Amino acid sequence: MTIGRRLVLVLLLAMTPVVAVYTYWSARWSSRNYIADLKRETAATTRALAPVLATYLQQEQWAKVREILQRLSADETASAVLHRDGQPWYSVPEVPDKLIVKAMDRVRQQQDLDFEASVAGRYWFCRIVPLNGNGVIGYLLVAQDWSDIGEDVRQRMLPPVGAALLVTALIAALIPIFVNRYVSRPLAELSRRVLRFSGADQSGKTVANNEVELLSEEFQRLDQRLTKAHADLLERHRYELELDRRLQRSDRLATIGTLASGLAHEIGTPMAVIRTRTELLLESNLGHEKTREGLEIILHQIQRISRIVQMLLDYARNREPVRARHDITMIIEHVVKLVETEAKRRGVRVEVEHDGTPLMVECDPEQLQQVFINLAVNAFDAMVPNRGTLRVTAEVEHQSNQTRFAKVTFEDNGSGVPPQFQDQVFDPFFTTKPPGKGTGMGLSVSQAIIHDHNGDINFDSQPGVTRFYVRIPMLPDSGTARIYKEAIAEHST
Repeated sequence: MTIGRRLVLVLLLAMTPVVAVYTYWSARWSSRNYIADLKRETAATTRALAPVLATYLQQEQWAKVREILQRLSADETASAVLHRDGQPWYSVPEVPDKLIVKAMDRVRQQQDLDFEASVAGRYWFCRIVPLNGNGVIGYLLVAQDWSDIGEDVRQRMLPPVGAALLVTALIAALIPIFVNRYVSRPLAELSRRVLRFSGADQSGKTVANNEVELLSEEFQRLDQRLTKAHADLLERHRYELELDRRLQRSDRLATIGTLASGLAHEIGTPMAVIRTRTELLLESNLGHEKTREGLEIILHQIQRISRIVQMLLDYARNREPVRARHDITMIIEHVVKLVETEAKRRGVRVEVEHDGTPLMVECDPEQLQQVFINLAVNAFDAMVPNRGTLRVTAEVEHQSNQTRFAKVTFEDNGSGVPPQFQDQVFDPFFTTKPPGKGTGMGLSVSQAIIHDHNGDINFDSQPGVTRFYVRIPMLPDSGTARIYKEAIAEHST
């Protein structure tokens, strides 16, 4: 059975007792009001007649008394006059003797003067009213025949019962219409959409009679599919992390390509010295001391070549990120050594400013090295050869929440970032460099690395000055001196 039919059935079952109770209460209320109206009418009549009858009885005007009682009988109301002691004084033939006896007993026993009684196969409502003159001179008995009052009550109940039946029929007709419009149709449409979304619609499955059972089955199926999709997303996320590492590797290799042109010249100079010294050794007949001196020079230049090449290889080496405690100023000094050859080739002066206080952070030094090299090379590209200055500043910055940050600033006096491009600086593959001069991934990768270190990177740029700020949370002061000594020892090794 569909939800709509169930709802119609439940509403009808709930509504029918309510309407029945309301109809019964309404009929009872109407009957009680009708009987109360009759009693009030009788009371009003007797109150009006009592003084008149008392006067006629005192004056012994029996004709007037008879006339009044006969008029009451014409209105289907029997009446009689009783003596003060309860004995019959005058009555019309319509009043049964047994009813007069009951009235006499009530007067003698001083009981309630309004009563109902079944006498001679009839049902009567009686009212006894004292007739006051010089004291109570008698009693007026008024009896109304209520034998047919049940039929009158039934006649009065017909309108509310008919109205109740009409309302029930109307509601029973309207409920299916509204349930079909506001419940059955939306549920059927929802079921069709769920079937279409889950792919069951193509398999020939139709909407079942029980929409709840259908929706439960389809949502269980959707839950299984979402669980599988979640697992696929996790796998894709792992793939994207691997791709991000590869992009970092690619950006690092691109930076190496930029540095390689300068390193080629730097490597060529000591090689020329080696060649010259070797030729001199071959062509001259100098003594042992000269030979030893030339060999020392050769050895020194070879060591120089090895050191430069080793720094390049260390930077290009691919490995998994490893976090450890490091002094960020030492990473900056190492980066300056890596880029000094490129700076000399372009005629750019590099200045490093810090007060010597160790700025200890938990980081991957090679990733930070990659970020700093990217910022330095971008500054070189923005400056005019032989006129540029790159100023690198390392300092402690205190935030409002008592957190300390190691703040590294790269400031150059280049052309700056045009205002229309400043919102796109960190977008992947965006670059203002000429084709072949950049991939547009350096700042995007740098931002990802700094965010991964719980830091932030931003900039401000104006014509003639551009500053990039890198902030990384510092470690607490405890143990900083010991860690700094260990870091110095490791760096020296």
